[in-house]
Amino acid sequence: MDYKALASSVGNRDGYGTQEWVYRVLRTGIVNGTLPGGMQLKQDEISAALNVSHIPVREALRQLEAQRLVTIHANRGATVTELSREKLVNIMQVRAAISCEMLTVAIPRMTDEDFAELASLIEEQRNATDLMESEELNGRFHELLTARAENGFADMLMEIIHANIDRYLRSGFYSEASARQNSAEEHEEILAACKRRDVETAKALLHEHIVGAAVRIPGNVR
Repeated sequence: MDYKALASSVGNRDGYGTQEWVYRVLRTGIVNGTLPGGMQLKQDEISAALNVSHIPVREALRQLEAQRLVTIHANRGATVTELSREKLVNIMQVRAAISCEMLTVAIPRMTDEDFAELASLIEEQRNATDLMESEELNGRFHELLTARAENGFADMLMEIIHANIDRYLRSGFYSEASARQNSAEEHEEILAACKRRDVETAKALLHEHIVGAAVRIPGNVR
């Protein structure tokens, strides 16, 4: 595995501690599929390729294990967790539940400026042709949609959830132009309900939007 090339795609260590940088390198590889499910992650190989000691590699792997992206086996090292249809559905159900509860709190607090920014993100999403750009815009939309809930603990849980679902969505959802356009249309419907302060409709649309994405992931996810 060419960890040096993977590291170069992430960038240098400026602004990061060594452990955080190693974590970002490995997480990027897992999310974009360069480090596929079932692959063994050898500490010696990673340390040598990234020119770091074993300690930050070990800590990075533990952080990835806490996010369920890596499984550490006693006396057998670490492996990237496998993708599965059941895991994806379970994760999306949890994500939908948390997101909808956050939206309940957020909608009464949302401002005209929030609505305008959300509309701008949707327009950018419609015009985006780059897979990575589409993914980023989608993430920004969902973050802003619930930002007014101001729930730090929920935000932390969502970060863990996204660490797990990004690799499903990137490989099996955002790669399809029709799916990206459908996502933008559903975002417009959610935004319209929010602008009407129709909490129940907005929650129902958001729940279907999130859970429905799992159904639309192609069959290559078991």
